[in-house]
Amino acid sequence: MKKGKLIVIEGIYGTGKLVVDLVESLREGLIKQGHEVYEIDSPDTGRAQLMGAQDLDCGWRYGLFKPDFFYELASRARACAVIREQLQAGKTVLCKNFTISSIAYAAMKGHDWFREDLNCLEARARGLNFNGEISPDLTIYIDLAPEVAVENLDSRIEGIFTPEDIQLQAACFKEELARLPKQQVGIVSAKKPAKEIAAEALAHITRIL
Repeated sequence: MKKGKLIVIEGIYGTGKLVVDLVESLREGLIKQGHEVYEIDSPDTGRAQLMGAQDLDCGWRYGLFKPDFFYELASRARACAVIREQLQAGKTVLCKNFTISSIAYAAMKGHDWFREDLNCLEARARGLNFNGEISPDLTIYIDLAPEVAVENLDSRIEGIFTPEDIQLQAACFKEELARLPKQQVGIVSAKKPAKEIAAEALAHITRIL
C-alpha cells in the first residue's frame, strides 16, 4: 500500500478561523479527488495555558520554562503515533500546527530552540529513535500580516502576548519556512478570498500526491 502524506497547516495567532475553514475545504476537495483523508490537531501551548498548565512548577537546566511546552511535546508524541498509523494506511493527513509552531512559541518566550536542546526533545516526540520520525511532506502557511492578526485577536491576547510577540512569531515562521526545501512549502496570502485560499492550498497538495 502506498504511504500517505502529511500536510501541515500553519499560521500565526489570529489565523485560527482561517485555518479551520481551510482544513474543512481541503478535506472536501481531497475526498472529491478520491483520497482518504484524516484530520488531526497537534495541540499547541496556548491550549495548555487554557488548561492551567502554566501554573505548575517546572525547572529546566537552561532556566525556568513553564510546563505548557512540555505538555505540547507530550501531545505531539500522541498525535504523531496516530499520524503514523494513518500514513501507513495510505491516508492524506491534514494536521493543524506542528514543529514550526513550537519553534516560534519558544522564541516568543525568550528561549533558543537549538541552544537549549528543545529541537532534540521535539524530534523525540515525533518518533526519532522510536518508531520512525514523523515530519511533514508539505507545510502550508497562511500568511497573515501581524497587525491584522492582532486586530483579529483583540482582547484575547491581553496578559498572554503583546503585538511585538506576534511580530516575532511571524518573523520566526518566515525564517523557519525558508530553511525547508521549496517543494515542501506552500505560502498562501490571507488577503485572498476564502475560495481562492482553498484552491491555491489544494493545488499545492495535489502536486505532491
